[in-house]
Amino acid sequence: MKKLICLLFLCLSLPSFAYFPFPSLTGASGLTRIPDATVLPYKNWNISVDYGSQYANNQIPTLYYKANLGTFQNFELGLVGGLNQTGKELREGVFINMKYSPGIGDGSDPLLLAIGVENLASKTQTALYMVATKPFKQGPRLSFGFLADFPGNRFRPLGMAGIDVPMDAFSILADLFAGESLVQINGGVRVKLLPTFAIDVRAINIFGDTNNANQLGKDPKQVLFGISWINPF
Repeated sequence: MKKLICLLFLCLSLPSFAYFPFPSLTGASGLTRIPDATVLPYKNWNISVDYGSQYANNQIPTLYYKANLGTFQNFELGLVGGLNQTGKELREGVFINMKYSPGIGDGSDPLLLAIGVENLASKTQTALYMVATKPFKQGPRLSFGFLADFPGNRFRPLGMAGIDVPMDAFSILADLFAGESLVQINGGVRVKLLPTFAIDVRAINIFGDTNNANQLGKDPKQVLFGISWINPF
């Protein structure tokens, strides 16, 4: 136990690691919940698991497991699965994520752009998005864009925005969805123990109403702990 504590202290005292994209909650490279405009480099891959509880009416176990691959240049393909809404068994099948970034931009801090789809093959959770990410020389990375999903077979446009603030091996993450009468705020902390290995703590829909399923925002209120590993083998 002492060795583990010493190793963690050593990792957190090191200078900031070079940026490498890690998965958002639903799998695509991004922040706490929303995707950003980064993609895994070609031939790189990752695996990620998040486990915790959701607080919609009752406390229900929640699990997400994800894998992504830099399939082509500037193209990321991924799979995401997890527990069903009862929290007692895995949902049937997995969903597909795809993201394409047309280029890496110009200059040392380029504006990145990406388009993508999350949860493809789901009847109720498929969403299309366009997102931009702007890194700043001081360290923060700002992301903003548009996401459209289809609850109840109707088109619902949502704005999304988020920020990643690195502090040595820590990153403080915050993002949101906003549209119609829906506002959902998410937050989290990402700790890079290695350049390609990180742990995450995520709080999803922080101000969600746990007593009213119709006012929970896009996602139920959740708190999760996760790990992400790039190129594990």
